[in-house]
This record gives sequence, structure tokens and C-alpha cells, in this order.
Amino acid sequence: MAYLALYREWRPRTFKDIVGQEHITKTLVNALKQVKVAHAYLFSGPRGTGKTTAAKILAKALNCEKPEGVEPCNHCASCISIDHGSAMEVFEIDAASNRGIDEIRDLRENVKLSSIQGKHKVYIIDEVHMLTTEAFNALLKTLEEPPPQVVFILATTEVQKIPLTILSRVQRFEFHRISVENIQNRLTEVCTSLERQVDLSALLVIAQKSEGGLRDALSILDQCLLQDDPIGVEEVYQVLGMVGEAFSGQLVEALLSSNYGKSLTFLSEGIEQGQDPRQIVRELLDYLRQMLLTAATRETPQVAPHIQAQLIKQSEQIEMPRLLRWIAILLQGEGQLKYASNARLAAELLLVQTIHESQPSSISGQEGILKRLAAMELRVQGLHLGHKESPGGKSPISSKTGRVIPNEPSLSQKVAKAEVKTIDIGDKASGSKPNVSIEIIQERWSDVLDQVKKRKKSTQAFLMEGKPVQLQENTLTILFREGCSFHKDKVNQNENRQTIEAVLEQLFGISFSLENFMENEFETKETPESQDLKRQEQALIDKAKDMFGADLVVVKDE
Repeated sequence: MAYLALYREWRPRTFKDIVGQEHITKTLVNALKQVKVAHAYLFSGPRGTGKTTAAKILAKALNCEKPEGVEPCNHCASCISIDHGSAMEVFEIDAASNRGIDEIRDLRENVKLSSIQGKHKVYIIDEVHMLTTEAFNALLKTLEEPPPQVVFILATTEVQKIPLTILSRVQRFEFHRISVENIQNRLTEVCTSLERQVDLSALLVIAQKSEGGLRDALSILDQCLLQDDPIGVEEVYQVLGMVGEAFSGQLVEALLSSNYGKSLTFLSEGIEQGQDPRQIVRELLDYLRQMLLTAATRETPQVAPHIQAQLIKQSEQIEMPRLLRWIAILLQGEGQLKYASNARLAAELLLVQTIHESQPSSISGQEGILKRLAAMELRVQGLHLGHKESPGGKSPISSKTGRVIPNEPSLSQKVAKAEVKTIDIGDKASGSKPNVSIEIIQERWSDVLDQVKKRKKSTQAFLMEGKPVQLQENTLTILFREGCSFHKDKVNQNENRQTIEAVLEQLFGISFSLENFMENEFETKETPESQDLKRQEQALIDKAKDMFGADLVVVKDE
């Protein structure tokens, strides 16, 4: 007998054998038990998740001569003929190659022919989204009112391409990506049955790289089993044509140390091993994604066990803004790599750019001007607290007044962090209240962010998009720019709010309560202080024009 691929040999033959789609198999089994089988179904979802398999099992269950409850027996002539694709009552149609109106007209004529007594005629149309508009229109009436004992099962990976007129005439079932754990368990079962020695970490890598498709996982395993036992992670990487997570981890170490030479050396080693520079960048992005998820959720990363400790350590070393910057640069560059005539050079430039643009010292000319303007603003406002100014002090924001600084990220995120200082709250014990103003909070906002980060990194990431603008008694108002409503809502959550308020009390010796608004929601009341602030801002604008020239200064109203 000819060799049978693993994904065919291990294809489920009953509903209970289908992996990871319990929400679908349970519904279909109940429909069979209650004799409420619909005339048309749509199975949609990613490739390799069991759509066509479920359709065949349903066809066998409808026509089985000796069913075991509602499950097909898989031994009768009907079940065997369906498994072999020779059944007279079950028609499998590939819409990718039979997509025209003529094929659908032939189908409509065949539907009218009566089936064998007691049998269901089942039409399985795979990749149905490939049908032409005319073919869909020809199918509509038959799909809506098929003859008795006829069942249509449509399968697709791109449900968004199915016309609404079709969707309204079918029962839709959405197949999910199969979890890594379920795929690994099935692969373990296969290896045990075949008496092959494959490391669990290697099976984990296969499960992760199959992206939720069990068929893809079995195909990868089938190829890996051509090698001698025992089969480890390195053998899987060779089959997949990957440099591996260990390589990506070393590359991240070089990026963390801002070492241009080491980064380019690692890239060169990967290319010399025969790897495509594009693949190296893609794997680096996958690794950074796991770092992002680990930093944000504190959950165990989905990587090989021997890499987990290194990845967790790296995610703790890197600041969230820097990590997000890396991912943004690499994502943009990865999209351009496919069009590069010299992929190696493009990948080298991309790594250099990733290090350079994430350096605090790499402030562009415009950012340098902004930094100097911010320092000027502090001097104009007379914010001298008796200690050394931190580079790039914060400037206050007014929601309805003009200012020189355009809508850019916080300057405290772009310059070196100031030394954290806490206000002496000894006076508090004696009954006097510390003198804290909005200007003091604004100047030391970078200290607030640093302390929040030490307590909870995710809270700091949300708070970075906000800026303190007003202090009335003990109520501190924080504004979030347009497009950051998600960050505002997260800061409003009790856990995050309490963390921020605790840091404010630690630094300033006063118990604050937070109010969070979007910039377009907030209106500053006209007070003598706000009027004085406007005069100071106008003085700043005039001084900036004298220093840089009126043609280089842009005043934006907010």
C-alpha cells in the first residue's frame, strides 16, 4: 500500500475525534439527535482547522447504515465510500476550479434528481468564496429551497467575501484556531503510536509555528520524522528553515546593548547559515511580540522552554516605549524588505535604524528645538525649585490656548530621566500642608512615571499618553490626546488609579484624586492664574520667534 501522509492517516472520522472545535461538534451532534439538520451550512475559519473533515463526518452521519448513536460507524459501505470519495450521494466540489455559472447550473440540475431512498444528498463546496458573482446568484434559489433530503455544506477561509444574500440562507459555524496545547497533545499521541522519540520542546515548537492549524502541524511532523531519533528543537528549525528562537534571543541582547557591530555580526551569521534576511527579521518580530505580551500580561511566553527564562529577563530589562519603538520600526521595514533588490543590505540598515532611533541621544533637529523651548518655558514661568533642572522639563498644557510645542509625545520620554527626589513631608507631621502646585507636578511628571513603572509597567504605559494640566485643591486633572481614549479608560480603572494616586502621595506628600479627560472634552476655567499663564505663553512665543525666526515657529491652537 502507498504511503499515507500523517494528516490523512490521522484525519478524524467521528465528531468526538475533532480537536479544539467542541462548540461546533456539540451543536451538530444535538441537531442529529433532535433530527433538526438544516438544509445549508457555512463552515468558516482558518486553514487546517477541520472544516472539510467536519463536513464529511456530517455526511457520513446522515447516510450511515449502522450509526452508533449519532456517530457514523465507519465500517458500512456508505461510510467507506464517503471516506474514499466515491459515494454516489456525496459530492465534493472545489469552487476554486469550478467557479463559473455553468458549473453551478449543472449542480442545480443534479440537485433535482431524487436520491436513493432514505439517503441524503450532500453537496460540499470547498473554498466557496472563489465563486463568481453570477455563480452565487445562480446558487441562491437552490440554496434557499433545496429539494428534500438535500444538504449543502459550504466551506471557506475568507468569509468576508461571501455575499450577504448567501449568509442569510445558511447556518454559520466559525471554526477557531486550535490551541497550542491541543495540537501538542495530538502530536504526542501520534508519536507515541508510531513509537518515535521526539522531544516535547520540539513538539511545542511545531505546535506554535503551525499557527492553530492541526493539518499544518501534522505535515511538519511528517517531515521531521524523516530524521533519526531522537528529534529535537534544532531538527525542527532545520525543517522549517528558521534560525530559531535562541538566535533571535541573542540578536535582542545585541539590540539591548545598542551594539551595532554585534547585531550585524549575528545577522551575517544567520545569512551564512543559508537563512533569508527576511525570515530573520520575521522571527525577530515574533520574538519581540512574545516579549511585549510577557511585559504586558506577566504570563509565561509561548516559546521553547529553554528560551523562556532569557525572554522574561529581557522583557524586564527593556522599557515599554523602547520595545514599542523597535516593533514599529521593524514592522515598517519588514513590509518593505519584500521589495528590496538587496535584501541583506536592507536588513542591515533596518537593524542599525532600530538601534539608532531608539536611543535617547538620537533626538532629531526638531526634537532638539522642542527641548530648548521647553527649558525656556520653565524659565519664563519662573519654575526654580532650588534643585538642578532635569533635562527636558515638562511644559504645562492648556486645552484652549495656543502654544509653541506641537502635538508630540511627552518630552520626558525623549530625554534622560532626572534623579528621583521626594518632597520632605516632615512638615506634614507637624500639621502644615506641603506647598504643591501644578507647575511642580508638571516638572516632576517624569519622576511620577518612573515610580509608577516600578510598581506596574502596564499602568505606566497607559499613563504616558496623559499630561497633568490642572490642580484644584487635591484634584489633579490629566488630559489625554485624541486617539488615546483606550489609555484614559485604563487609567480610570480602580487598580491603575490607586497605583498612580499612591505614587503621587509618596512623591508630594499629599493624597490626590484623579480626574481624566480627553483634550476635546476639557475646558479650562478663566482664572487669574490661567490668564497669567496665557501671558507667559505669549512671552514664550515672542521669545521663540526672536531666537529661531518667525518662519520656523508654528503656533497651534488646541
